[in-house]
Amino acid sequence: MRPRAGILSLTLAAALAVLTGCAAAPATIVTLDDVTAERLAVLDAAERARFDAFLEQSGGRLDELGLPAPQFQGLVALDDVDAIVTQCIVTLNPRLQVARLEGGFTVTYFGTVGETYDRIRWTIDSCNAQYGVADLRAATTPGTVEAAWRYHDAMQRLLPCLRDIGVTVPSPPPAAEFVQRLGTPLEFSPFSLAAADPATLVRSVALCPPSSTLLEAHLAAVDVTGAPPEPAP
Repeated sequence: MRPRAGILSLTLAAALAVLTGCAAAPATIVTLDDVTAERLAVLDAAERARFDAFLEQSGGRLDELGLPAPQFQGLVALDDVDAIVTQCIVTLNPRLQVARLEGGFTVTYFGTVGETYDRIRWTIDSCNAQYGVADLRAATTPGTVEAAWRYHDAMQRLLPCLRDIGVTVPSPPPAAEFVQRLGTPLEFSPFSLAAADPATLVRSVALCPPSSTLLEAHLAAVDVTGAPPEPAP
């Protein structure tokens, strides 16, 4: 599940080239697959850090309770994580009663005390720690790669598309300023001048989808159970 370092390094180099105006060759253009790889790498790093923190916090308690040393198993889809974690719990302790609920699960262990209780609690925590959730559509601050893609898409697709359908567009800021504004109230919007006319705005969005719409649709279609998509050749 972890994006290969070589791929991500090349993508970052391409992103920097795009933002500085040095990307002349088509091979350096950042794609939505590159954005996906960057988000997966960020999520992977965060979930591995969470797992490492769990190991540090647990000290030698897992070994004392006779539980196997956990290993980080990687990222899994948000819709799959409950099923995977509950299977892990049942595998470690087949006698536990685990029930799936909408948006979670429950483990029944009423009446247990002492070391038996501790073993159950650490079993649940260990299984939760081993799997990271790949929620690619969660709100995130755009990384270098995503910022480069957003800028390139606005300049090369979105603005020309709006002009072609007769919509007046604002003058875009320089690349560095465009990126600096992302995620703030001052973020550049190609639709800002069309917003005064609701009919024009609806038509504009329908015929020239915003960059965020394309990104959301792409991320929704990503299968995180396999390898992350590689950049196009």
